[in-house]
Amino acid sequence: MPLEPSDYEEIRQLLAQYNFAIDFGNIEQWVDTFTADGSFTCLGLPEDAPLGGHHEGKDALREYAKRHFSINQGRARHWNWNLLIEGNGDEAKMTCYLNAYSAGQGDTALFRVTGLYRDSLQRTDSGWKFAKREVTIDPA
Repeated sequence: MPLEPSDYEEIRQLLAQYNFAIDFGNIEQWVDTFTADGSFTCLGLPEDAPLGGHHEGKDALREYAKRHFSINQGRARHWNWNLLIEGNGDEAKMTCYLNAYSAGQGDTALFRVTGLYRDSLQRTDSGWKFAKREVTIDPA
């Protein structure tokens, strides 16, 4: 069964919820954008980077989100575009670009990174969720 127009919109809304939650430190809301066994992987950063690596399951995702907020203090701004969503039935794939900024004025407003997300999504009883979310940060 192909995706319905409402599925595309629900997935776009999931992406917005994800971005606002991680940017503003809404830890549980961010964790809830993933399935129970969902994972987030950030590639392309140095091996010891605090925001890199693989994080699987609600507890690991929660710890990652706490670390992200402690570092960025609510100043991160994730921006995604060129969403390519393909799916069938209860599963979908999404690929999209990332720009990440630090909010502020003058010298405090900084463009941080670009990258590419590759996602696997699952329809659940409570809507679409990320089963696997992988971002590859572009080289400097």
